[in-house]
Amino acid sequence: MEKILLISKEYRIAISRVFGALILFLILFSSYSWEPNLLVNLAVDFVAFLLILICTFGRLWALSYISGHKTKDLISDGPYSLVRNPLYLFSLIGAVGVGLITKNVLIFGLIVLMFGIYYPFVIRAEEEHLREVHKEDFEEYRRSTPMFVPKFSGFREQENYTVNARLFRRAFFSVIWFPLIFMILLVIDRLHESGIVPILFTVP
Repeated sequence: MEKILLISKEYRIAISRVFGALILFLILFSSYSWEPNLLVNLAVDFVAFLLILICTFGRLWALSYISGHKTKDLISDGPYSLVRNPLYLFSLIGAVGVGLITKNVLIFGLIVLMFGIYYPFVIRAEEEHLREVHKEDFEEYRRSTPMFVPKFSGFREQENYTVNARLFRRAFFSVIWFPLIFMILLVIDRLHESGIVPILFTVP
């Protein structure tokens, strides 16, 4: 199972890069899926910003619980008491936010489709590994905590929690990609409006 996890991580990086390049191409050279409208665009941008904000702080929250504890300990407090895969849940929320700000139905659909096809496999592989390591403890946790839809009645957290500062610092830099992408997309939007970056084709 460790080999499967290693392979999935390696492919995830390669697939993410190829997919990211495709999405960037579409963002750079395709138009909105609807006619520009100030109020609609402001509303979409606001919702997208809120989702990316939730994603950023949610991922930091989840990463703080696994920094120095991942795999060797069965984490079931904080965000992990609400749902078994909070990192992927918050990543999906951020991905939806990114998809919305593009205002492009094709890009939005590709992002959601990519997430829906690939990440269930990663989640199953990781949970199988946790089952091998933690055995009945994980089975009990799996029975009481949903995989992807939060169960707020089960929330619990410790008053004090030890975090590996070095690992959390690394995790912090991985999280800033979501707000950074948000800002890059706003810049691309302005470049389209000014005509500096031409729109080559329209995507319905």
